[in-house]
Amino acid sequence: ACTDCHGEHDILNPKNPKSSVSFKNVSSQICSKCHSSVKLSQKYGVLSNRFKTYEDSYHGLALRGGSVIVANCTSCHGTHNIKPASDPTSTINKKNLPKTCGKCHKGATQNFSKSKVHISISSSEKTDPILYWIATSYIILIIVVIGGMFLHNIFDFYKKSKIKKLKQRGLLKTEVYPHNLYLRMTVNERIQHFILAFSFIILIVTGFMLKFPDVWWAKGMRDIYEQAFTYRGLFHRIAAVAMVLVSLYHVYYIIFTQRGKQLFKDLLPKLNDFKDAMAVAKYNLGISNVKPKLDRFCYVEKAEYWALIWGTILMTLTGCILWFNTTFIDLFTTQGIDIAGTIHYYEAWLAFLAILVWHLYFVIFNPDIYPLNLACVKGTISEEEMAEDHYLELEKIKRGKNIDKEKEK
Repeated sequence: ACTDCHGEHDILNPKNPKSSVSFKNVSSQICSKCHSSVKLSQKYGVLSNRFKTYEDSYHGLALRGGSVIVANCTSCHGTHNIKPASDPTSTINKKNLPKTCGKCHKGATQNFSKSKVHISISSSEKTDPILYWIATSYIILIIVVIGGMFLHNIFDFYKKSKIKKLKQRGLLKTEVYPHNLYLRMTVNERIQHFILAFSFIILIVTGFMLKFPDVWWAKGMRDIYEQAFTYRGLFHRIAAVAMVLVSLYHVYYIIFTQRGKQLFKDLLPKLNDFKDAMAVAKYNLGISNVKPKLDRFCYVEKAEYWALIWGTILMTLTGCILWFNTTFIDLFTTQGIDIAGTIHYYEAWLAFLAILVWHLYFVIFNPDIYPLNLACVKGTISEEEMAEDHYLELEKIKRGKNIDKEKEK
């Protein structure tokens, strides 16, 4: 009845933000009461997860985040003319969906009606097994990869901390190195790194701000600036374009510049990288007392570089599909968009955790580096750092200098 939605003695104008039927409240305060009811779902055969699947969708997340233009329940189902999808006059009837969706998605076609709209990945094993297995595979991958990284770093941290303490106590010989500096990153490479790092941070913040609109920092940003969510998408896209452009420039850099070509060559995976990884593991576990001698880029940096390339390509492709969703829905249907969204989300988690656990450890929390590896700022590292982490490269440089001196003589 009317009072179920509008109330009795507290009826407010729908434009009033405190009204239960206002744009922001109608889905959570009105529709959810019946569509989340187990009793009513059993009585009328209506699925009880309809509000939950809406709340977890882009529309629901954006609404919780503060968007004032995203679709709510009434945008699709109507208000006083709500009818079942089987009714030919219903706004969600397959024949009418292009018009309904077209109110927001200009140019929407019949493909909007070819896939399910209310999808929950957590319960999609039967309803949509493709999404279920993509999500499950990613969760397993994240646990295995990030877990492996964490264990690797724990043993590395323990070994290096132990050696550092022994040196400080004078119980282990400390070698004295000349005060020479060696170029690690040119100005060009540092600019590339800065743009990549800054755009990545913006992407993570603005992306997770959509997915988790109720966390404290997302709420805090909205409290500071009411329209924060409105500009979230804009900043996310700007950062994405910046990352793609710097990535394309990097491709140019490694193809057309001499230093770039050498950089790419040195970053190519080799069989020796696997041997180095095993040798480092034995050293950190105390199985071997011999510290492996590493080259310009070890297995740690190579793994990170190629993972970055793979992740950037995948995030760019899925990001484009989500950005131009109306166009791609015509090609892949809404299921294709859902697949792209699932991959984009879990790949973001994988990238974020890899940077947090793997990269930040080696440039900040590594006992040999702490509090920060300044190569990304000043571009050079000391001879001691070269000897510790890039011994083979240091030998090559010194050998090259000796050859040059002999030629001069």
